[in-house]
Amino acid sequence: MSRNTNAVCLVGAGYISGIHAEALTNIPGVFVNAIVDPNREAAVALADKWGAKHIFTSAEEAIASGQVGRTHILAPPQMHKPLAEQFIAAKIPTLIEKPAGVSADECRALLSTVESSGTPAGVNQNFVYHPAMVKMQDLLRHAKLGRLQYVHCVYNAPLRQLAAGQFSHWMFQQPGNILLEQAVHPLSQIAAIAGDILNFSAIAGKPVDIAPGMPFYDSAQINLQCARAPAQLSFAVGKSFPFWRISAVCDDGVIIGDFTQNKIYTHTRTRWLDPVDHAISGLRTAVEIAMQSVQGIANYALATARLKPRSDPFYKSMESSIRAFHDAVDTGKPVRCDVAFGARLVEVCEEIATRIFVKSSAHPVKTVQSATECDVIVLGGTGFIGRHVVQNLVAGGKRVAVMARSTATLPEIYHHANVSLIRGDVSKADDVARAISGAPIVINLAHGGGGASWPAIEAALVGSARVVAQACLAAGVKRLLHIGSIAGLYLGDDAEIITGATPPDRQADNRGDYARAKALADRMLLQMFRDKKLPVVILRPGVVVGEGSSPFHSGLGFFNNDQHCLGWNNGNNSLPFVLAQDVAAAIISACEAEGIEGKCYNLVGGAQMSARNYVAALGAAMQRPLCFHGQSTVKLQAVEIFKWLVKRATGGNTGFPSYRDLLSRGMMARFDCSDTRRDLNWRPVDDKQDFIARAITIFTPATM
Repeated sequence: MSRNTNAVCLVGAGYISGIHAEALTNIPGVFVNAIVDPNREAAVALADKWGAKHIFTSAEEAIASGQVGRTHILAPPQMHKPLAEQFIAAKIPTLIEKPAGVSADECRALLSTVESSGTPAGVNQNFVYHPAMVKMQDLLRHAKLGRLQYVHCVYNAPLRQLAAGQFSHWMFQQPGNILLEQAVHPLSQIAAIAGDILNFSAIAGKPVDIAPGMPFYDSAQINLQCARAPAQLSFAVGKSFPFWRISAVCDDGVIIGDFTQNKIYTHTRTRWLDPVDHAISGLRTAVEIAMQSVQGIANYALATARLKPRSDPFYKSMESSIRAFHDAVDTGKPVRCDVAFGARLVEVCEEIATRIFVKSSAHPVKTVQSATECDVIVLGGTGFIGRHVVQNLVAGGKRVAVMARSTATLPEIYHHANVSLIRGDVSKADDVARAISGAPIVINLAHGGGGASWPAIEAALVGSARVVAQACLAAGVKRLLHIGSIAGLYLGDDAEIITGATPPDRQADNRGDYARAKALADRMLLQMFRDKKLPVVILRPGVVVGEGSSPFHSGLGFFNNDQHCLGWNNGNNSLPFVLAQDVAAAIISACEAEGIEGKCYNLVGGAQMSARNYVAALGAAMQRPLCFHGQSTVKLQAVEIFKWLVKRATGGNTGFPSYRDLLSRGMMARFDCSDTRRDLNWRPVDDKQDFIARAITIFTPATM
């Protein structure tokens, strides 16, 4: 069967596939021709966006079609080896997203397949091609500062999933997975400049248990003996300040690569005596940094205005890595980051984990098919509010079912004898119908995922709420508790008093996508109560803080980074805070309260603080210089309009920014939750010092 050797198949339709597809459009001679994903809807969406003509649900189907000349393996890590083997055995050149496999044994088997097939295969170790890394390698290759003597790398990275307690991700499922997910990046760079890793020693940081018997190591110090020079890696994740730098110490200077800010600069000597030399060489380094800083902001502005191609360093590293692979295939030259290179990195990570990490002794939670014989089912019950709800229900002697998309790496409460786990997706009617079968009470904390466009957000938030409501009607449940958000209300009028009877924003179409979806979901459920007697109760939590939440809540303002909060207004008005524990208590009460069907209740506690004061107290507790920057809503709108004009001028098709939404985000309106307190017998924390202790002091380093 003849194949078009330039036709590329993307195996996997997740986030990273879009980056690969975009990069391929900038590489002459190749094109995206096919998508493989068992989720046909995701595959179709990706194919439509990038012009792929063929959709397949399996690798076997794609290979048999004759429509695949080359392939990129972009599935989850545990699928890399079995998928790649099929294409390589079929003599189809294959690029595998890192890691090459999830174990050294897998990589050895994959390497054997490559060698027997004779087919080009590579691993996308894209940070070897980071723009600053490319410049560093060029300087070293030409010995601009003499011979390389020593390499030191500091990798200090945030980890969003760790901060949010989202431990279902693959990197948390075994202690060594974090190395395969994150440490392969700096290790690949070290190997690229210091040579093959021959030996190492390592010390692990102090682990924390993220689930019973499941330790997580967020740091390690690794000394490496490489073929060309010794190296050291200081590895840490889950940190607030991103810092990724390699120092290459040479005979006659030091090359610094800053991969967070995409800068490369040197420390060298001049012919002058030390005092003058230090001044001149320091000024040279400062000029290098300043010029690259100016160039960086200029590139960003030009790329945003679409006056030059996309130039952010992550994308450029991806494009260069992918281009290098396809160039090697076209020219018959060796693939630089081949399977042997990727396999060695996996082997090193596995050896490090074996030597310094305590193995997991966790037992997987048992799953069931439905909520039969349970008193209540919690949809989306593994989030931080869900955790409090499940704990309270179990403490009250209830038998609880929890449905979630992933049931991996869950805290101890989910291992309790009175808790049953169900795998399912609230956007899928069959999953919901199966799960809630036999449950008298349904608590819906799930939101169905997210999306980058209004149709996707509407499908996730409104569509999933409709799916759950229809399933509850069909099953004849006693009560559906839908957990919405005060975002669906209009909160921009400081003269308005908000109660449970306040309707969803009547001008929801003039709001941002999230608020609009929340308002439409509430409106739809209330209509189903009126038309079809859906036994629904809507609870709308305010700004939820406390144990398990992020201290950097978007209700305070926009966080460009952890340290600086840009307020939605001047930050002096009291915000509608509520503790997660109090939200859970209200949900539990609403399970049993009588005569509340068809009603809405807002969950806002009595101890309120302004955004400005909250950030100040948080900074004091965390012992960090946190800053709140009050802003004018008019100025914010002007900035949003400017960005909208730039996007429109460059072909973007975004909606006009909503001033109403900005006003509502400032939450100037006041809340009266007397109806919630009365009907649900709700007693949230009202004492300010108690609130501070539970919402803010918990983030003091000594208590974390």
